Amino acid sequence: MAQETKLKRKDLKEPDQFLVASNEFLEFLTRHKSMLVSLLVGILVIAGGIFFIAQQKSSESLKMESLYFQMTQLAEDPKELTGEQLISELKSIFEQLEEGDQKTRARLLLGDVHYQNKHYDDALSSFKIVLDTAQPGTLNFYMAQSGMAHSYEGKKDFKNAIAHYKEIIDHPGESPLFYTYLGLARCYELVQDPQNALLILREMQIKFPKHAGLEKVNTSLNRLEG
Repeated sequence: MAQETKLKRKDLKEPDQFLVASNEFLEFLTRHKSMLVSLLVGILVIAGGIFFIAQQKSSESLKMESLYFQMTQLAEDPKELTGEQLISELKSIFEQLEEGDQKTRARLLLGDVHYQNKHYDDALSSFKIVLDTAQPGTLNFYMAQSGMAHSYEGKKDFKNAIAHYKEIIDHPGESPLFYTYLGLARCYELVQDPQNALLILREMQIKFPKHAGLEKVNTSLNRLEG
């Protein structure tokens, strides 16, 4: 049979510790009620403010994404618009975008449309703005560098095109490089530097032995080697 715990006289005289702590806590609450209410209200106001700002940012982000989507749809299916009309429509939407990821992507899109319509200086301007803030090796860096290289090619400024193709190769990241190398070889050939063009093409045979476009490399090699 379990032994009952015997209470000493001293234990009976001492106040219950839980009751003492509870009374002290209640007394603290009563004494500092105004301060605690103010603190609680402040916390609720801050939490509400944070939630409101988060909701506003989310709403703004969705709006920007919707505007960018409109640009992509328009660029993919310009319907009866001429090149100039398409660019004008795209610019009108572009001006509604706030600075951020969507506007960066929109600049790349606008630069590409300028390039397709042979507005090479406007294309270069769009790509340069993106390039100024793009981290080497990122997709934006690749897209902006590639856009600038092609735009310089369009202007027949092959030396600048070569410089931008090389920048991509020096900071490849996860970007596909087959057509970057091909563009570089093409520009070397256009500046009457067949030796470097041959070196690039032979390097491509080693780097991309199973690429679907390798026939272009072999054809260029045969032509340059006579």
